[in-house]
Amino acid sequence: GENMNPKTKKRSLKLGASAALATGITLASRFDLAISSTLAGLKFNGKYFTLDVPTFASTLEIIGEWAPSVLAATSALIFASAGSENCKTQTGKVAARAGSFIPAMGLMAYASSKTAEYLDYSVGGIMGRMMFAAFSFAIAAILYLLVGKIPPEVKKKLFLPAAYTLAASITVLLTVSTLKTVWGRTRLRDMVDDNSLESYTPWYKPNFFAGEYSFPSGHTAHATLVLMLSKWLYGKAEKYRPAVTALGYGFIALMAFSRLAAGAHFLSDFLFGFIIALG
Repeated sequence: GENMNPKTKKRSLKLGASAALATGITLASRFDLAISSTLAGLKFNGKYFTLDVPTFASTLEIIGEWAPSVLAATSALIFASAGSENCKTQTGKVAARAGSFIPAMGLMAYASSKTAEYLDYSVGGIMGRMMFAAFSFAIAAILYLLVGKIPPEVKKKLFLPAAYTLAASITVLLTVSTLKTVWGRTRLRDMVDDNSLESYTPWYKPNFFAGEYSFPSGHTAHATLVLMLSKWLYGKAEKYRPAVTALGYGFIALMAFSRLAAGAHFLSDFLFGFIIALG
């Protein structure tokens, strides 16, 4: 109620969220394949399996790569730019800022490569690689210039939020990548490509280095990082934190639904990806 102690209210919300996650994991343990099959429009014509993936799911697959990549790159640039103010020499300041451009470009290159992969666009050949590198460089350069326009006093206040976001991005990436490699769970759409559902396994039965990467959902884990943006708000802007947080959860839910509808993940993949990032 309105008179509930803030600590008690927070504890109640955590207990409710924990119960909801536990319920979701329990349901996923039993109905993972059925849920994803329904949302992805799995059909069998007597000879072949097919999926009817909605367009929005394919679009969000690309957005899901760019959003966290841009967030992590921006965090790295702000972190380096604000930290460079502590350098005593101009050369040191320039070196610190320039150094942050390399990981920013790397992140843009990653998002670009995944986009090309989803669109079945080949970046082979000298011209293709040059265009690919130029595009990645251009996006990173735009971010670099935009961060440079931020007033020093604002960047100083954003230093810690950017540092936390960058650290969280790296931690989530390493954790999810490791689990994906170790778990080796097959995606529904890969089963459809093989025209067999026999390789399906529940989340609690890892296949150990099978070369498959369904569990956990990287898109969901990285999408959850947008919740860090509420920590970037300060002063009068703090009043918008509830709205930013609500939009963040909406984005996570939409991303999770799209991953199931794309046949890329199961409910348990989403839930564990969310738990990893939230933790």
